[in-house]
Amino acid sequence: MEIRKLIFRLFFFFIAGSLSLYSCKKESSGSGGNPLTGKQTIQVQNTDAQDAIADKTEEDIDSKLDELQNNNYAVAGMKSYLSNLTDTVVITVDHPDTTTFPKVVTLTYYSYKDSSANETIIKNGKITVTITSANPTHRRLVSRSFVFSNFAVTTDSTTIKFNGTRVVSRQKASVRYTGLQSVRISVTDNITAAMSFAIATTGETDTLRFTRNVSKVRTAVSHFRNIIYLPGDLIHFFFRHIASSDTITYNGTVTGINEEGNTYTKTITSPITVTEYRGSFVISSGTITYVVGTDSYEITFKVDPAHKHFTLVTITNNLTGKTKSFDRRFGRIFRRWW
Repeated sequence: MEIRKLIFRLFFFFIAGSLSLYSCKKESSGSGGNPLTGKQTIQVQNTDAQDAIADKTEEDIDSKLDELQNNNYAVAGMKSYLSNLTDTVVITVDHPDTTTFPKVVTLTYYSYKDSSANETIIKNGKITVTITSANPTHRRLVSRSFVFSNFAVTTDSTTIKFNGTRVVSRQKASVRYTGLQSVRISVTDNITAAMSFAIATTGETDTLRFTRNVSKVRTAVSHFRNIIYLPGDLIHFFFRHIASSDTITYNGTVTGINEEGNTYTKTITSPITVTEYRGSFVISSGTITYVVGTDSYEITFKVDPAHKHFTLVTITNNLTGKTKSFDRRFGRIFRRWW
């Protein structure tokens, strides 16, 4: 029982870590030096940035809620609203216990500084989360309903405001032991969202807008190793998180309206898999089919062989065969192509 308690304490703190998405200056073309047009390149880079910003923000919030749940919803060290709040996030819970549901958690960000590689990310605004439990005998199988109201993320020279709802329903949570040597924890979430985004860029007079309707399944697997394991020793043990062995996998679709007002569909045709390389989270494999208007693209992700802590994105126009490659960036500036 003590081992199980220890693992559960570590459970959600580690598994929903930030999905940081990194960048470098790589901009290359394929297909014999016959790249996509400038409009097509900007269009697909913008849509990739939309995914990066949405996914990174959502993963960060999930991580904080998982840590809160692991702490029995007791908020430690919360700062007072009466103080001069800067560079912080204040979390409140209406029922800080493990048995009362539903419960409402609010996360209020005050110029909170986050980071992704060499980028500075600043968050402002409030997110309200209603947590319900359909299975009181399994405390980890909870559903979270997020409400975003002008929640702002600023990165590079761009500020993105989130509005809408997101629901995460945990379907499975399992722990598998290999004796006392190692532990494998797996959780599966169904994620749905109906979100709108407004993008304001320094030096531009108007605001870009797009929407995202999400239907995804996320599976996260974490690994722990007993680093002082001795056969037959039931007293001296210590499980260490082996992050380099972890994976987060996504399947599903995203639909919506892009900045130009065109409807689009993104379908994950090969699971998007996120791994860690020396402290950096990268998309190590996966394929998305992106259809917008009469254009159709295949977007593939893999570890950049020249920069293993970056994700290399390759776009192929399915109608012409023309390609473009670049390293994925969290805070890519949204650009106009019209």
